Amino acid sequence: MSLRAIVASSLLGLLLFAKPASAQDKFALQLFHYNVQYVCGGTIGYTLNPNADLDLDNDTIEDRIITESLQPVIELFEKHPSWGVDIEMQAYMLDVIAWRHPDLLDTMRTMTKAGQIDVVSFHYSDQLFIGYPQEDWERSQQLAADTFVKHDIPLSRSVFCQEGQAAAAMATRLPERGYRNMVWPKNLWSYQHGDAEAQPLYQFGDALLVQGGKGLSFTGSDGSTIDVTWTFFDDGELLATGDVNPYFPEVFWADPAAVAAYETQLMALEDQGYQITTVDRYVDLVLPNVTPSPAPPLLDGTWQPDSTGGVARWLGGMGLFWQQERDNHVRTVGAQAHRELVAAETIADAAGLEARTTLDAAWRLLFLGQVTDASGINPFRGEIQYGIAHMTEAMRLAGTVIRQAKAALGSSSVLIEPAAGQVSAAREPFVGTSSDAPISLSIEGGDRAVEEVWEQLDEGHWRVTVDFSVGEFNEISVTFPGELEDSFDVSLALSDDTPFTVQRSDFIFEQFHFALPTGYVGLGAGRFVIKDMGHVHLAAVIEREAAGVTFIDQTVAPDDAVRWVFHLLQGSGVEAAQQAIAINSKRSLVR
Repeated sequence: MSLRAIVASSLLGLLLFAKPASAQDKFALQLFHYNVQYVCGGTIGYTLNPNADLDLDNDTIEDRIITESLQPVIELFEKHPSWGVDIEMQAYMLDVIAWRHPDLLDTMRTMTKAGQIDVVSFHYSDQLFIGYPQEDWERSQQLAADTFVKHDIPLSRSVFCQEGQAAAAMATRLPERGYRNMVWPKNLWSYQHGDAEAQPLYQFGDALLVQGGKGLSFTGSDGSTIDVTWTFFDDGELLATGDVNPYFPEVFWADPAAVAAYETQLMALEDQGYQITTVDRYVDLVLPNVTPSPAPPLLDGTWQPDSTGGVARWLGGMGLFWQQERDNHVRTVGAQAHRELVAAETIADAAGLEARTTLDAAWRLLFLGQVTDASGINPFRGEIQYGIAHMTEAMRLAGTVIRQAKAALGSSSVLIEPAAGQVSAAREPFVGTSSDAPISLSIEGGDRAVEEVWEQLDEGHWRVTVDFSVGEFNEISVTFPGELEDSFDVSLALSDDTPFTVQRSDFIFEQFHFALPTGYVGLGAGRFVIKDMGHVHLAAVIEREAAGVTFIDQTVAPDDAVRWVFHLLQGSGVEAAQQAIAINSKRSLVR
């Protein structure tokens, strides 16, 4: 460690934490969101013609992100030991830094332990966690926490996530995992509730919340004031490179002038009396002087809902490379891999098979494959292949464990029932009989032939299979009719067992896109549609002033025939949640 770093570390306690909150206080916050999977798989194939300067492999792009965009920011704050900064990254990035950039890791460790850097992380890979069952995030977050311990880096109590993903149930999940502060993206907030003046702190269930990127000027009842400005709240890759992203490696290099300009900006704020600090420290300082305002109802989403259609760009909405993009294919493979891994865990336990190492490796591959960039915002072929390759390898490992467990049990074919935690004689689950359609669907297939087949599985429970033939149209959709009611129950992230009740009148949006991580949403009049995520994993489009739910895929290949499967259930929200778990999260499988 350099002499400068040693001196900085020893002085930090005096400089960074010396000033408590006062009657007139000013705070400058900065959160750098890094994603070492920004171009997952590398840029090979990104351009039309092969080019050795542009076609960089996965590790080279990862290293460039670290050396050209992260390291200059770390070095800047190392120069100013009184400044604090939030550095958000997936735990996998911490692994990469440890593997290939150990000197940088040492510097980060020193600054983090001194309290100058808060390293923020909520998941191991930058996966679309709001679009998959709770177990995937639970295992991912545990691996992230273990990774921070492994590298001796304190894990921040603050949370911000890839693509600004935020979920209502984080109000409960954060404190359960030792987090305290939710940084909720200001644009996702305003999309739901309008652009009102921000409060210094919000009570968010058992956690505290700040609006990320939203400045404020607050005057308390006693005349005291709190001023907050955000100096940076964006992709961390952009600042040190002069607003260049890693998709353009020929110009993705550190720009000292850009860093110097930012340094000048912070120095000017410091001269004006601003404390340049972390979110966690800000909360510590203002909490004794303010009563947190109750947060309004908040729905799962991403940080730029106006430009991305909420979560739609990751679940069916096409981007710039729509000829290559395959959202439904990518996300259904992720759902299938989840099912196989849950089944492998179940049968390994039943057989007394020691498969922990293999299963842990498979879960890690699943997390990497579930990365957001494999299906949005503008994924190209290499990123799509990265997601599919990692998730299919996870399935292969799960299949290996299942075969070994069957051999140990002396069975050639079994029914694996994860919900019951048992293995029994093979019998096909979800057997139905031919049925008339209980409702009339609106199906748009363009030039594709469409076949719709209904079956009844139980009293008040139907399954519909919709087949689209090959065709030139890349956009297809199915709309389920419903009753326009103010409230409806829906599947939100990180809370599989408990339906979330949405009151339309609580929100201002005209249209909202739900990821449905276990698949269900209310149609009104006690009816629910549940997507079978092994066949269809697209966003559910809800209108504030109109009934019905629509599923759209704009990324269908001309030579692909497509099969979508949905369930229709008459029942309560709790019953829909449990049935959705049985269909998608803990699916019984014959293997």
